[in-house]
Amino acid sequence: MIINSMDELSKVVDIIKPYCQKNMVILLNGDLGAGKTTFTKKLLKQLGVKELVNSPTFVIMNQYEIKDFKINHVDAYRLNKDEEVELYLEHFYESLNIIEWSENLNIDYGLYFKIIKINIKIIDENKREFIIEGIE
Repeated sequence: MIINSMDELSKVVDIIKPYCQKNMVILLNGDLGAGKTTFTKKLLKQLGVKELVNSPTFVIMNQYEIKDFKINHVDAYRLNKDEEVELYLEHFYESLNIIEWSENLNIDYGLYFKIIKINIKIIDENKREFIIEGIE
């Protein structure tokens, strides 16, 4: 799916939102500045997160809670060892998990969770292509 500006991001969120549930991992990949955190902010707002959603780049993981489940937002950009992520895995069960820069990790989340993979490609300053796998 191609969007012409971040104002059209809700089109992508509308596709993903019905699949958001406990024991789900959304793997977000794309170049720096592609829109991974912007997408996550929009999705979490649509799911009912009231607090400010920030990038977890420096804290590694932010946690939020909505009526039906918890949400973990992880930024794996600075993680260089799978063991570091394993410290956070205990929080993943019974939660929706969104992992930016998941390509930096060598973990088979499919062994434990349902997975949606989203790759965001920068076409130009405003235009993005969202390649989505794992939904029907």
